[in-house]
Amino acid sequence: MEKIGNKISVITVVFNDVTHIRETMESFFSQTWEEKEYIVIDGGSTDGTVDIIREYGDQLAFWCSETDAGIYDAMNKGIEHATGDWINFLNSGDLFANKNVLQRCMELSHKIEADIIYGNSREIRHGKSRHIEAYANPGIMDLVPAYRHGSSFVRAKVHKANKFDLSKHNQLGYALDWELIHRLYKQGFRFYKLNLEIQSFLKEGISDHTIRSFWYNYLITSERRFNLRKFIHFIKITTQSLIKGIFT
Repeated sequence: MEKIGNKISVITVVFNDVTHIRETMESFFSQTWEEKEYIVIDGGSTDGTVDIIREYGDQLAFWCSETDAGIYDAMNKGIEHATGDWINFLNSGDLFANKNVLQRCMELSHKIEADIIYGNSREIRHGKSRHIEAYANPGIMDLVPAYRHGSSFVRAKVHKANKFDLSKHNQLGYALDWELIHRLYKQGFRFYKLNLEIQSFLKEGISDHTIRSFWYNYLITSERRFNLRKFIHFIKITTQSLIKGIFT
């Protein structure tokens, strides 16, 4: 079995989120796993976010506050500065499920061969939370995402060679993280699910647009070529969502 390192680079990207940034950063610092580094990429906030980041400056491996081309450009910057063996994204407003998450993930990673390990998530929406179970079979990614991006760890050497494709932003908007995951899946990288809740996330984000998300999903899984099976799946889940919205 290939030797797996266990240093984690956690990257937070943020822009004008003074309400949540401290709680997110404290979620990282509360982790019991010691072999970790924290990178914060701010998009030039003007609401006080930078003042909070600066308070933690001496505990950060790298941070910057500068204008960027959006969330995925900021994520790519974070990847460039990562020196760990694994990369995880903990975006502003997101939290690790508990203080032992990184430790449990790294302990389990030594027992498997994988390029990407992932787990379950918890959605927070309008003050209510619900468990989001990731799919155990990565093959589901022929149709839908198997997991939420933040609840995963990607080998750094894989992520550095496969960054978010900014050239597709106009076509895929906020779904470039899923485009990257699908690309890694199609290239044959090894995925493995851990039976753990890894992160909680706020649903009221930029990706909280259900029908649009379904369309982006179709474009990604079909690789922007017409695919009858996948188009039928898009129509089916869109119809189900519309009916659910009418009667709930």
